[in-house]
Order: sequence, then structure tokens, then C-alpha cells
Amino acid sequence: MTPRFFSLTPQDAWFFRDGRPYNHNESNQADVESVFPPPARTLTGALRAALARANGWSGTGRWTEELNRCFGAGPNDLGLLQFTSPFLIHSDATGISKALWPIPRYLLGDRNTRGRWTPETFLRPSNKPTETDQGPRCLPEIALPPSLDHDGLKLAEGAWITTDGLAAVLAGKLPELGTICHQNHLWKFEPRVGLARDAETLNVGEGELYSPSYVRLRRGVALGVGVGGVPEGMAHVPNIFPLGGESRLAHCEEWGRSPVPALPSRERFTLDTESRVAFIIVLLTPGRFIAGKPTLPGAEIISACVGKPQFIGGWDSLKREPLPLEPFAPAGSVWFCAATPGDFDAIHKTHGRHIGAHTAHGFGQIAIGLWPPTFTNRL
Repeated sequence: MTPRFFSLTPQDAWFFRDGRPYNHNESNQADVESVFPPPARTLTGALRAALARANGWSGTGRWTEELNRCFGAGPNDLGLLQFTSPFLIHSDATGISKALWPIPRYLLGDRNTRGRWTPETFLRPSNKPTETDQGPRCLPEIALPPSLDHDGLKLAEGAWITTDGLAAVLAGKLPELGTICHQNHLWKFEPRVGLARDAETLNVGEGELYSPSYVRLRRGVALGVGVGGVPEGMAHVPNIFPLGGESRLAHCEEWGRSPVPALPSRERFTLDTESRVAFIIVLLTPGRFIAGKPTLPGAEIISACVGKPQFIGGWDSLKREPLPLEPFAPAGSVWFCAATPGDFDAIHKTHGRHIGAHTAHGFGQIAIGLWPPTFTNRL
């Protein structure tokens, strides 16, 4: 199915909670910061409800059998729907909009004279295995000649990269500085203080003070999402629908193009010393995998650059209870792999697809790329 892509723009500040309890009269009501970008289930739940309302649901009670068939009958039954989410959309001063993705975790950089993180080299598997508690492993090492200074190189925490910049990275090239945007230029947090009052007496009791921190997107920034599987003849996503805490509104408009980066051509992938094709898997959205790593038929994982697991839950609106937290590999995680040429022909075609668990929500979207070069020059 071919998804339609949309940009979601807040009509006010948004609030998205994580998996920790945030309930009335509990002690953890102070300095609760919104999560951003929101977990995929938050987006898909709001979009499914919006689709149901656009197709006759009143907003209360259970859906009809037809809506259940099309849009799902539970938190992990999405019917015919397939989502791609979330990514960011950034429009510059000229009005040109570009998709943004988390920067892959094998790209290293340093602060330039203006204090801006600048990409300079990659991590790639060492040629010599190292003994670990899991046996011999080819751990990642910095792809710089030993004669050059390695000090100051670090991951681009909190930075995002455009689709064009990510395509360059997948092709084994350092991205242009203009393709990278720090989250400070994309959103900010707004601390607020709230006070709950009794609806009848208007009195305030103990423990009624709370202080959430909302997220406000900068001008020209939106959330991106892809929606596929809406049957022909049914109404699609409406222009306005509630999203996040307190049902703050999101304005939805069609974006009109795929955010997935270009795939390097098949002939650009080279063979290693064992006559296998070397390639990388880059996680575009958080993924839920057995043993924490993706599985593709015929692929052997040589090494990896993976962040701390994200624990993501959700909400079961039918049972009115939270879903259990599950560990997800974060977006931007990278696995260095190898496969026989025959197996890789099929793997090459998985670029942009979803693997692992809960893929209908948009989890586990991957990109396929080249191993970075053995040495890169510092800029």
C-alpha cells in the first residue's frame, strides 16, 4: 500500500506523557516534562479516532463492525491501517519543507568555532575482534588515521538530519553542515503551573498543585506521519483533530511526498574478505526486536551502535488501562551486517519497510546503507 503523508501543526503547546504514572493526588506532579516526539502509539491512537469520527463514529461507545474492520478493534489491532511515524518536518524562510530524522549513532562530530556540532567521521567495526562477555566482537572504532587527533569527537545528541543528509550518510559520505538541525531550533519546553479545584465548591485541597512542562514547536516545524490502508470511498484524516494531553488540537494537511531517504544502488555495495556483502541497517523509528536486535533472513550482525532502550507503553481505551511498557531500540541505532550476495538481493528491497513488533503503528522502519569508509578526513 502507498501511504499518504501529512504534517501535523499544533494550535497551541502540546503535552505527551511517557510511561511513568501521572495521576491525580500522586506525589510526582512537579516538573513533569512532555515527551517529544511523541511515541508512535500516541499518534496512531489519535489518528484512528479521528478517522472513525470522520466516518460516522459519535466519539463515545464502541465502533461499528465496519470501523473495526477498517481501523482496528484494539490497541494492537489496526485493521487495514499502516502508519509511518513519527518524523519531523521543517520549513525554512523560503517555505521549502524537508523531513528530519534522528542522526545515526555511528556519525561523530565536534563543535566548530560557533559552538555548532559538525560531522567529521564515522564509527565502523574494528578489523580485530575484542573479547567481551558475549564472546569475541568487532567493536566500533573511529574511522580516522591514528596520526590524527580523536579528541572532542562525540555523538550528535539532540540533533536531526534532513532526508538528503541522511541519504548521503547511507552512501558512506559525511553530510553537509546545512542538513543538520539541533532540537533547540525545532522546539522548546514551556513550564506551567496548574491548580485543581473542586467543581462544586471551587475549593483547593492538598496535593492539587501540579507543574507540567509543555512542548511548543518553533515556527515552521511540524510532526510528520504517513497513513496507509484507508479504504477507497471512506473519509480520510480530517483537517483538525485532538492530539495529546488535554485534547489540544492539531491542524492536519497533506504533505505530498515520501520522507524516506534514497537507497544506494545495488551495485554500490561491495564484498568483504569472505565474499559477503557488507551493509548497515539504520533504524528510522524506534523498533521492538527479539533480543534487542533486528532480524533479516541471511543477515549476520557484525557490530552495532545502539542507544539506551526506550520503554514505551500506551493506552487501551477499551479497557481504560495502560499498556505494559516494552523496551524499544531508539531511532538512529545502527547495525553493521553482512550477507551472501543472494540473500542481500532480498535485503536490499527492505529499505524503508518496517520490521519487528508493532509495525502497523510505524515502529521498526529501517533504511539500508553502505559501510562507511575505513578512513575519513576531519574537516
